[in-house]
Amino acid sequence: MTAVAFGCVAYPMYVIRPFRAQGATELAVALEVRAWGPVLAIACAVASLALLLRFWSRIHKAAVVLPLLTTLFAAAAQVNIFERMFRPIDTLGTLPASQAQVDEDDMVLAVTFGAVSRAYPIRMLGYHHIANDWVAGSPVVATY
Repeated sequence: MTAVAFGCVAYPMYVIRPFRAQGATELAVALEVRAWGPVLAIACAVASLALLLRFWSRIHKAAVVLPLLTTLFAAAAQVNIFERMFRPIDTLGTLPASQAQVDEDDMVLAVTFGAVSRAYPIRMLGYHHIANDWVAGSPVVATY
């Protein structure tokens, strides 16, 4: 049960991380685990604690560690770590293209409204996944 609760936290975190290629099936499984993981991890914690109470008189007291770990993983599964890892960029600093430190082979997402253009380096978006900006007085969300 401890391994299942750990997997509910660790597998999505391993698969859905920046700068790592993901297969369609692997990502689909990770998203399902992310969706059902909190419920499954709590079920594991409840079952683990119930077994601990049921067999308390017959088990070695060091076995308390496993239900406690399971409960810890169940609590961690309730936190959406991706919201903490991939924070949007709400205040962007802008530079003229001649001053920007972007390598020639860096890919960017570009937006042009009238005479105003902005480029958002993929390297930056790979971590944050979203950048909130204003271009020529219009709100823009750069993401991929």
